[in-house]
This record gives sequence, structure tokens and C-alpha cells, in this order.
Amino acid sequence: MFKEKNVTAIIVAAGKGTRMGSEIPKQFLNIAGRTILETALYKFDRSNEVDEIILVVNKEDLEFVNNEIAADYDKVTILKAGGTTRTESVYEGIKALSEKCGIVLIHDGVRPFISYNLIASCVEGAYDYGACIPVIDVVDTIKEVSEDGIVQGTLNRDVLKAVQTPQAFDHELIKDCYNMAVTEDTRFTDDASIVEFYGHRVKTIEGLPRNIKITTPLDLRIAEIFASIY
Repeated sequence: MFKEKNVTAIIVAAGKGTRMGSEIPKQFLNIAGRTILETALYKFDRSNEVDEIILVVNKEDLEFVNNEIAADYDKVTILKAGGTTRTESVYEGIKALSEKCGIVLIHDGVRPFISYNLIASCVEGAYDYGACIPVIDVVDTIKEVSEDGIVQGTLNRDVLKAVQTPQAFDHELIKDCYNMAVTEDTRFTDDASIVEFYGHRVKTIEGLPRNIKITTPLDLRIAEIFASIY
């Protein structure tokens, strides 16, 4: 709860993890005695702001997650099967939101190193602006490259940011935008891009460098180090 607004977190863990090169989906890989998904769930389950968690997973993982993971977290009230894309999976979570929900957090289940402060700041940003996302500085030089591998230009990294989750939104705003987005022939890379597409402003706040998305074997090694620290 935040200023009398009910807060629901949608945690999306429906990926196949093909880039990880593992037979086990990456969200179920173990770091420091706990799965990646459970490490992420832990912070939301114990956040002072979050009232409810909707967990979206692959259809074939529903039974396992229900019996082995969700039962250990008091705020996980709804378990949904995801779609074929991230956008479809998030939409399944949005359709499951209750009418009492005021603010929605949408988080990648393979970003386990969030903090209570980041969750709280995202919720506050959504309360004040309707849409809020955490970002960090881009430290590498970014080139625009043609299909045949020729550099077309160098982007100004002073105005570029790398975007993280959780991304936070007013319930009605994100619901309305997603209801329209699922009919579009457009590929959206994150939830904020959908809100932007329909002309709404998105507030940015400072993210966490440690809030990495675990996608590759190298990410997993880094996560094992982070798990011993955080």
C-alpha cells in the first residue's frame, strides 16, 4: 500500500532461456541456495509497498512453481500461464489485476538483485507521474550500424540510458495501453515503450548497477558473486 493505493507486482518468468544454453529455464537456476526467481520474489514479498504478487510463468511450469515456489511467498495470490512473447505474458498478468489495484509494478523474474528502496522509489514515481522506470548511465560508446555492418554514426551517450525493471504504472493507464497494444503490429521491447507509443510521459529514476538481467552464462557467474555480497 502506498498513500492508500493498493500495489500489485507482476513478475514475469515465462522465458525459455535459450541464450543461457541450459536445459533448465534460467529463472529456475540456482544462485546461493535459491533459484533466481525466488531471489527476486523475496524482495517483493517483503516490501512494505507491495500488497499482492501475480506470477506469470510458462504453462508447463505452472505445477512446479505452484508446489515448489509460490507456496512459500504469502503475497503470491495469482499464478498465470504466460504467452509466446513477453508482451503477451505481461498482458496475462494485467488481465488478472483486481479492481482495487492502484499501482502496478512489472518486473523481470531474472533480475534478482533489486532493493526495497528501488521498489519504493518506483511506486512513488508512478503515484506522482503515472509511469516510472529505473535507468542507469550508458558507459560504452554506442554506434548505429547498417545491415551490412557499416557504422552510420555515433550516438550521444549523454542522453542515453539503460532501462531496468521494475517499471511502475498507474493501473488504468497501463491496462488501457496494453489493451490497445495487443492489436498493434509493433514489437515493444519493454512496458514503458507501450506507454510512450500512446503519447504518455514516463518519469525516470536512478536504477541500480547491480540490478542485472541474467541472460547468459557470464551473467550467471556475475550473479553468483553478487549473491555473496547482497
